[in-house]
Amino acid sequence: MVFTIVMCGYHPRCALDSTDGAEVRVDKIARLIGECDWDIHDLSRVEVEPGGLPRFNMPMELGIHLGARLLGEGRHRRKRALILDADRHRYDAALSDINGQDIEAHRNDPDEAIRCVRDWLSDHRPRDAPPLAGAGAMRDDYRLFNVEFAELLPRRRLEPQTLTHSDFVYSIHDWIEFCADRAFIG
Repeated sequence: MVFTIVMCGYHPRCALDSTDGAEVRVDKIARLIGECDWDIHDLSRVEVEPGGLPRFNMPMELGIHLGARLLGEGRHRRKRALILDADRHRYDAALSDINGQDIEAHRNDPDEAIRCVRDWLSDHRPRDAPPLAGAGAMRDDYRLFNVEFAELLPRRRLEPQTLTHSDFVYSIHDWIEFCADRAFIG
């Protein structure tokens, strides 16, 4: 999803953007949601952890988004969300209060996640904006990125297994620039 967001010309934000041990994580998440007009929430990660309890981080974050939209002022009332899950109605058993929301199903398939994110971002672009590359092209780009990006990391003295979220986002931009240079040369 991060790759697709960057390929569509947007900058993904998440709690991993910065680490500050003094900042309360939910405060950081609420601040990010407040700063962003568009949010993506993937409920497919609500899974039972060892010990028998599910992790409800993503539904809580979606709740913060919906609260900002319902109770906020001005631009907060215009917030948009893409809500994803593995299956279209899987969430019903644990989060029935969001029945009636349009949930996109990615079936835990990266290709479907790319399509969902690309199509949603495309739907919310200004009417006069040029169209985004299609989901098939983005899937091909993602596969090529996965093959080539590790080869670009040594230039930046980075290792693939220790990339931070910010390093990963930068690596996507670096790869896009590499591809643009290669196309220009070829």
